[in-house]
Amino acid sequence: MRMDKKVLYFTRFVPAYRVPILNQLNEALDNNLVVCAGSLPQNSSVLKATATQEKKYETIHLQNHFWIGDKIHFQNFHPAFEKYPYPGVVLAEESPRSITLPFLLREARRRGAGRALWGIFYSFNRPFSRTHPLQYYRLRMAGSVEACACYTNGVRERLLGFVDSSNLFVAQNTLDTDRLFSLYDALIKEGRSSVRERLEIPVDDAVLVFTGQLRRDKGTRDLLEVFRRIQTLRDATLIVIGDGEERDPMNEIVAADGIEKVRFLGSVPLLKDSAPYIFAADAMLIPGYVGLAANHALCLGVPLITQAAPEGIPFHAPEIEYIINGENGIISERDLDSLEQSVAEVLKDRNHFSANAIEFAREYLTSQRMVRGLVGAIEHAYSSRQ
Repeated sequence: MRMDKKVLYFTRFVPAYRVPILNQLNEALDNNLVVCAGSLPQNSSVLKATATQEKKYETIHLQNHFWIGDKIHFQNFHPAFEKYPYPGVVLAEESPRSITLPFLLREARRRGAGRALWGIFYSFNRPFSRTHPLQYYRLRMAGSVEACACYTNGVRERLLGFVDSSNLFVAQNTLDTDRLFSLYDALIKEGRSSVRERLEIPVDDAVLVFTGQLRRDKGTRDLLEVFRRIQTLRDATLIVIGDGEERDPMNEIVAADGIEKVRFLGSVPLLKDSAPYIFAADAMLIPGYVGLAANHALCLGVPLITQAAPEGIPFHAPEIEYIINGENGIISERDLDSLEQSVAEVLKDRNHFSANAIEFAREYLTSQRMVRGLVGAIEHAYSSRQ
C-alpha cells in the first residue's frame, strides 16, 4: 500500500537510538512520517546508544510537562493537528505515564485518522493482571485502536484474548543493526586478539562485560561477587560500561575486597566506541534487569548471561525473549551459584554461544524486520479507519 497521507507519530521524546529506525520507517512510508515529540526530562537516564544523527523525517516539537519526576506526563498535541488537520494515521507511544493519550486518540478518531499504539502494554514490576487499574487501562487503550505494534512476540501473546488478533502486529524491538553488523564485520576481520591488544585487555583472560545504567536493579553487586569468584579460578577481566548511582559503591567494593582487573569506562554513548569493548568480551554479564543490552550483545556476537525474573513479575524488558537458554546465552536461576555456573558454562564453550548469538541477531533482530512490523500496523490502521 502506498501511503499518500501523513503518519503522525506522537511520543514523549525520541532517544538517539530511535533515530535510525525512524529514518528507515520514514523511507518505508514514502517520506510521510512526522515525528511529534518533546524534550527529554531533566536528568533523564534514557539510553543513548548512538551519536546524534541526521533526522531524515519531519519533526514537530511539542511542549512536555512532567510531574513526580517523569512518572506523569502531559503533552499539548494540538500544534501537530494545526499543521496536518487530517492525517492518515496517528501512531502513538503506548505509555500509561502520558495522561494525554486518551484525548489524543479521541482527537485522531474525530479527524478520521487510523490509530495505532506502539509499545509494551504491561508493567515489568507487577503481575500481569487485568484487575489492576493501570493494566486494565492499558488493555482498554489497546482494544480501542485499530492496530497495536508490539515490541516482541511475547507481548503480542499477552494481548491475545484482550485485543482482536487481527489488530496485533510485532515490530521486534531493536537498535541500529545496520551499524552494529557493520562494526561486527570490521571487528571480526581485525580479530578478537588484536582488538584486545588495541584496547589493552589481556589477550588470554576470560573477559566479561557489563553495559547499562549502574543501578541496584541491574545486579551491580552480584556482578562484582560473581566476577570475584570467577577470578579465583582463572585470570579474568571485567569491563563496566555505564554510569549511575552505583558507580561509587562499586568502586568501594572493588577496593575493599581487592578485586583486580575491573575497568570502569563510564558512559560510552557512541556505538563505534563501545562496540570494540563488547566484541572483545567472552560474554556480557548483567545479573539484574535486561533490556536492549541483549540486542547490543547479540549483534556483536557476544552471548548474554543474566538471572531469571523474581517469581510473579516480568522484571526484565521484553528483549529478554531474545536469549535462548543454552544457545546464545543463559538465563540462570536466581542465586549466585547458578549464575557462576552459567558463566563457567559459557566460557567453556564460548565459540558455540558466540556463533549462535550473531546468527540469531542477523535472522531476527534486524531493523528492517522491526520496520516491516511497524508498517504492517500502520497500513492496517489506515485501511481500517472510519
